[in-house]
Amino acid sequence: MRILAILTAALILIGCNPVVNESALVSVLDPLMTNHAAALAGDDIAPMRRTGRILIATYDAASRGIQ
Repeated sequence: MRILAILTAALILIGCNPVVNESALVSVLDPLMTNHAAALAGDDIAPMRRTGRILIATYDAASRGIQ
């Protein structure tokens, strides 16, 4: 029980946010955002959805610290 209390306090103090290198995140998301913007400019809905799913999944994985 004491370890759980110490772990909880430590997570609260550090903010529970995974450390993500912001420049690495930009370099990964930049081409995905460009592809998605190009798809949104088109008329076909399937590429819009596909590129949107890829962009969101990549951002979500990076924000969770999974790389």
